[in-house]
Amino acid sequence: MMERLAVAPRSALRSGRRALAAGVVVSALACGDGGVDATGGASATTGATSDASTTFAVDPPEAHTWRLSASFGADVGAIFSLWADGPETIMAVGGQPLDGVVLEYRGGAWVEDETIHAAVPRLNWVHGIGDFRVVVGYYGAIVHRVDGVWEPQMSGIAAPLWGVWGARPDDLWVVGGSAAGDAAPVLLHYDGDAWAQVDVSALAGSSRALFKVWGRAADDVFAVGAGGLILHYDGVAWAREASPTEVTLIGVDGDDDEVLVAGGRSSGVLLRRVAGAWERLDFPAYEGFDGAWIDELGAATVVGRRGAILHFAPEAQAWVAEESGVEDELHTVVGVPGGPVFAVGGRFDSAPYTGVILVRE
Repeated sequence: MMERLAVAPRSALRSGRRALAAGVVVSALACGDGGVDATGGASATTGATSDASTTFAVDPPEAHTWRLSASFGADVGAIFSLWADGPETIMAVGGQPLDGVVLEYRGGAWVEDETIHAAVPRLNWVHGIGDFRVVVGYYGAIVHRVDGVWEPQMSGIAAPLWGVWGARPDDLWVVGGSAAGDAAPVLLHYDGDAWAQVDVSALAGSSRALFKVWGRAADDVFAVGAGGLILHYDGVAWAREASPTEVTLIGVDGDDDEVLVAGGRSSGVLLRRVAGAWERLDFPAYEGFDGAWIDELGAATVVGRRGAILHFAPEAQAWVAEESGVEDELHTVVGVPGGPVFAVGGRFDSAPYTGVILVRE
């Protein structure tokens, strides 16, 4: 019997993006210099695991061209997340472990918002709803921006916070925790007045961290994390879903019919949820994936270690590796409505961090 954890119900509107088709088997061909030249084709493998060993006669999508938008040294640090609801509202966050940074894209340049820079540690994620912004980071840091003013929030915990998502400014979810610790993953909820911790220890098993949270609506929210942990919220309760993997899961995105999860720390793994069932896709030629994004046409982009970028065609599920031009770890990929697509990351295996932002026009 599936364990469930009840919390207050919510309502919201759904997004309107077209889904990817079910099932894929991929092919990856390792080449010299540590790079990868890879394409794949479609096959009906719903509910199965792909071992990336078979090439199908399906034309891959045309590769996009990426270029460097900005690079940053120790004065700024690595970039971990980007958010935008249009070309005029692009915001990225990151920093060094003890020194968070917020950047805004203005007039073709990345400009630091110094009103928050000195007040917070490293920032791991940003989410926006209209004019409202919320960022989360190390040491339980949560900061709201309302009417252009950043306001620190009391999270009540000291653990790192890795992701935030919400349908409304008064209905937000934050996830966190330390995979190397002995405490349960962190799940926080904001009701417009205060942050409250939701105890998910009964659902987490041996997992100690949730790394990202994303939803189609307030009553359809997913959280993913260490040990292959996948949690789902239906507006009433959080429940653990059967996962086809025990690897670390880091990024999550989706549309009305599918959810795509990126993960793996020594070998790339993608999970796809279609019609309520999860399937696992393995990419052994890649060292691991961090982020995933699905556009309004159903095409998916996945990013990860050593500058990896994979682009999946809508419905056909053929894919192609795209040249990033960097060896940095790409943590997040996001498309700007009515604008370009950005991939952000850097070198953050040890301090001081450095950062990079790539753009695809």
